[in-house]
Amino acid sequence: MSRGIDHVIHLVRDLDAAASLYEKLGFLVSARNKHPFGTHNRIAQLDGSYVEILAVVEPEKIQGEGGPTSFAHYHRDFLARNGEGLSGLVLASSNANADKLAFDKAGYGGFPVFDFGRMGKRPDGSEAELAFALSFLREPDSADVMTVVCEHKRPENFWFKELQAHANGASRVASAILTAESPTDHQYFLQAWTGVRDLRSTSLGVTAETRRGDIQITEARPFEDAFGIKPPVSKGLRLSALTFAGDAVKIRAAISKSGIAAQERNGRLVIHAHGAVLGFEVNAAR
Repeated sequence: MSRGIDHVIHLVRDLDAAASLYEKLGFLVSARNKHPFGTHNRIAQLDGSYVEILAVVEPEKIQGEGGPTSFAHYHRDFLARNGEGLSGLVLASSNANADKLAFDKAGYGGFPVFDFGRMGKRPDGSEAELAFALSFLREPDSADVMTVVCEHKRPENFWFKELQAHANGASRVASAILTAESPTDHQYFLQAWTGVRDLRSTSLGVTAETRRGDIQITEARPFEDAFGIKPPVSKGLRLSALTFAGDAVKIRAAISKSGIAAQERNGRLVIHAHGAVLGFEVNAAR
């Protein structure tokens, strides 16, 4: 079974300023949530996936030296090294422990499953317990993207249709685009991560088509042609863009109303903001 997109992490310096940008674009964004290890987030939830707008707010809570799978250490160091941007892509897991075994067998794992929880709020304002299990995998040469899968232990307390009713008509994450010097060098990692064995290969790169969004690895030139900006430069893989789909008429109207500069390229309206490239599909044929 393929693992679709669970969420994308957009790391920023000013959490409320970034959340305000998403709200101007017509997203419904949650109130601030706090992690016990110093990061805070605000969430824009869609049908089965979401954007986690994340900031390192209490760095004094980040203890020890961490490691390649330490969420707080990684994001603190990513921000210092790269600035704002799309820092991680999290796929959906139905069993994080089983996925760990699969990643270990494929040669990309070797990391313990990370269980954590926090309190969240339902749409009616009441508190609810949330619990997650994360299983990590990584390529040694791809240090600038966090690659992980997430099992929701209390999904009934997290997913709510009321939180997915965005004024801009966006209903789903359509794709996550990673860039690399040679996309095919990463195809076995992509297969292990997504569970998709039959990748689609084109002149643009390689794509895993999942039940919840496409995950594409492409080169810098076609990325620039598609989004009007050069991708961030990193060794190995780098998460460079996120695209949304839904009601194209509402999306176009909301972005026009926002006053935020957007380019129309290849059937998408493209926004460059807080170090991220955000694309909104407005061509009904896509």
